[in-house]
Amino acid sequence: MHALAHSTRGFVAVVRRAPGGLGLKTAKSGPDLFLQDTKPSNLGTYLKTWPRHLTQYLCYGSSLRTECRQLGQSLLPSRRAYIALAEKTVEDPTGGLEARDTCARTDRPPERRKAGISQLRAMYARGEPLSMLTAYDYMTARVADKAGVDMVLVGDSLGMVVLGQEDTTEVTVRQMVHHCQAAARGVRSAFLVADMPFGSYVTPHDAARNGVSLLKDGRADAVKLEGGRRVLPQVHALVDAGVAVMGHLGLTPQSHAQLGGYRVQAKTALEAHELLEEALALQAAGCFMIVLECVPAAVAAEITSRLSVPTIGIGAGGGTSGQVQVWHDVLGLYDRKQPRFSRQFASLEAPIAGALSAYCSAVKRGAFPAARHQFPMAAEEFTALRQMLGAGAGAERAEGRAEERAEVHSAGAKAVGAKAVGAKAVGGRAAPVVVRTVAQWRALQAEAGLCTTSVGLVPTMGALHEGHVSLVKQARSQTEVVVASLFVNPTQFAAGEDLDQYPRTWEEDLRALSEAGVDYLFAPNAEEMYPPSALAPSVILHGIEAAAEANRRPGHFEGVATVVTKLINIVQPSAVFFGQKDGMQCVVVRRLVDGLHLNTRIVVGETSRAADGLALSSRNRYLSPTERTVAPLVYQALVVLRDAHLAGEVCCEALRTLAQGVIATEPLLSLEYVSIASTDDGAEMATLPPLGQEGGAAFASIAVRCGTTRLIDNLVLGL
Repeated sequence: MHALAHSTRGFVAVVRRAPGGLGLKTAKSGPDLFLQDTKPSNLGTYLKTWPRHLTQYLCYGSSLRTECRQLGQSLLPSRRAYIALAEKTVEDPTGGLEARDTCARTDRPPERRKAGISQLRAMYARGEPLSMLTAYDYMTARVADKAGVDMVLVGDSLGMVVLGQEDTTEVTVRQMVHHCQAAARGVRSAFLVADMPFGSYVTPHDAARNGVSLLKDGRADAVKLEGGRRVLPQVHALVDAGVAVMGHLGLTPQSHAQLGGYRVQAKTALEAHELLEEALALQAAGCFMIVLECVPAAVAAEITSRLSVPTIGIGAGGGTSGQVQVWHDVLGLYDRKQPRFSRQFASLEAPIAGALSAYCSAVKRGAFPAARHQFPMAAEEFTALRQMLGAGAGAERAEGRAEERAEVHSAGAKAVGAKAVGAKAVGGRAAPVVVRTVAQWRALQAEAGLCTTSVGLVPTMGALHEGHVSLVKQARSQTEVVVASLFVNPTQFAAGEDLDQYPRTWEEDLRALSEAGVDYLFAPNAEEMYPPSALAPSVILHGIEAAAEANRRPGHFEGVATVVTKLINIVQPSAVFFGQKDGMQCVVVRRLVDGLHLNTRIVVGETSRAADGLALSSRNRYLSPTERTVAPLVYQALVVLRDAHLAGEVCCEALRTLAQGVIATEPLLSLEYVSIASTDDGAEMATLPPLGQEGGAAFASIAVRCGTTRLIDNLVLGL
């Protein structure tokens, strides 16, 4: 922490470093987490994690209420600001004064300056590891720059990962200039380095001419070339021409055939000593940085310690001054061999392919483009056009083709006598085939061969929002056929709840499902799902009454379990997709599938949220404008709880108290419960296992009344 020469008589808060390096703003001392009369804008600074590089600062401020309570009189400290991070103090309309933090808003990081060699040297001097990532065009460079990498390398690896070549030797200077120009347009802050391709620096004259071209035409900040002593004349020529040069030793891919393949270099003491001599020679020739590829970690660390310029490792361990990786390796987008020294931080090929598959499917079904993707023409102008062209017959033929496509789409439904909503167009698009009865669905299964196809089921009660659409998209990416159910299940509503008032928006829902790519919509009525009988079967959940949500809503989860069991038995899906927002429901359906040995898998998607954090829900439309402005505190209470857990708090009662304190700041909100329960069986927990220790995952859930609207939300802890 930085020390303060100035002290304030008001409330003092500090940003403490939590596990993983992120910061959490808390009170420096005293029982209060934050000022009781704090403004929402300041409260937000306690509800977010702080970036690692900002956790060295001390924040302070005060309010009139706090000062009066502490001193017995109204005092205004002579200095009230966040050091280096805050805006000027602003006056609260109610009479209080607050310091408003700007850097705690993690969705708007501070602007980075354009990096140059002097900035890189300063980072190296203070021991800050340097990050470098390849990029090959505007998009990859822009995203890498936005992510915060220090250097972007337009590598000749583009020959393999972009152009599909066997190695890097076919890449030309013209291609490198082309890709550098595109990448330079995407870089705002990072230092841009261009690889000099194979054969472009055979002589010092070639090196200088092509290096200048990469800077002048390609807009790179520096060039990189491979080799040791043999390229010293080329390095001298480049430096003399005013070109910044990065060296590259160890495995040099351009000469991999000469080296006997892609093998680790400098494995013997003699080879390692020679590598050090070459690194020193490159440094003396003017290289401002040297890449070490595929050398033993101990050798790379030893070379790094003996140089006065930074080293960048790739397959050289953690003892170098920084690291470089190939974009496609980091994101899992290269379809050939993954190098041992690379780490795949994401596997994006499958979701990208799923999205593109969904696009193709939407085009085939006529679900894309939708009305919002098209440009209208005034009716009188279109009529005039048809008169000018005499296009009546052509228009009739076009309408006939549209009807034919709709008939093909709904053929399965017609074959079993289903109500052929799918044969019509919704907003100009072919709608999902709508099935109303169990008998119709089973006949359709046999007719369309759905029993041998992977089917994804998305259960809904209608009044759809973006959260439902995201589940449909997830199902589309993982299964061949997507079925949505739309059924307001009466058995999960207790007496006095909003069964009769629950929003029913059939046309809007049908349009949303069509645009999202749903193939079939199972929309039965209550009599179909619950046939009148004196002996009505249902699912009993033993022990469910111990869960906080179940205690508040007796019978609710038995109703959920019963209808989900029925839907799985009817549709026979390969996977069923639920949203994490209903946390206890996710626990119940997982136990249901395991306990009853149902032949499906449960997929839980992340909670979809509004920009201010409020979990999307069909019931959000009940909120008045005033209630909507305070509703995000429900999520913020969970964030405070989660961040305290990340900071090391394991006592569940203490964590619940933190969340309760956030809700207590808003009179319009009435807390029902805060729960911390096991994700395995929903049982309440008294103590959480320390982070990183085995002991079972948990989730924190909350229920709050906002006016007459009941809001629920949850967060999985430890993630």
